[in-house]
Amino acid sequence: MKKGFTLMEILAVLLVIAVVVSMAVPVFRSVRYEIKNGQAKTAAKKLSDAMRSYYQISRGLGVKQECFTPSTAAGRSVVLTDPSLCSSPTSDGIPYQNSTASDSSRPSVGQLFSCGYLSYKDFISMPYEFCTCNPVPNGSQPTKCQIEEAKNQNTPLVVARGVDGAGKKYTASDYYIYVDQTMKVKDTAE
Repeated sequence: MKKGFTLMEILAVLLVIAVVVSMAVPVFRSVRYEIKNGQAKTAAKKLSDAMRSYYQISRGLGVKQECFTPSTAAGRSVVLTDPSLCSSPTSDGIPYQNSTASDSSRPSVGQLFSCGYLSYKDFISMPYEFCTCNPVPNGSQPTKCQIEEAKNQNTPLVVARGVDGAGKKYTASDYYIYVDQTMKVKDTAE
């Protein structure tokens, strides 16, 4: 008697493996996208917490309204700002006290990274665009900060939108993550 497997037995095993793999791949993709989305929510919350901390320490000076995508070269330069560039809001070291400062006189988001309010580890590989917004109700907002949920009420502190690599669900123009004035992270899927 010969020992071994017949061609039909090997094909049957390969067919079972193919069916299992074809059912598992979409599940793994979905899990991967949900993980990225959860990381983006955490990063948006940390960014809004850092903005609020900086605002309190500087006695009313917020960061510029700007957007950055950490997975691009320009975004990496924001996230990896040299720590030596950390400076106090004013040259004499006294915290800035004018909350009506123009946006051009406010520090960039890179200042939050260089001064240790944020860690590059939380942002460096994120395929999302993060936008810091003007938290003043009815204040001028960048287009990306003008969201339906915030009309006629408190404007968001941070808005994050998916870019290439974030997954189909998260790159849609109608899906975004935002942190409102209550410091709660929300998204348009909720």
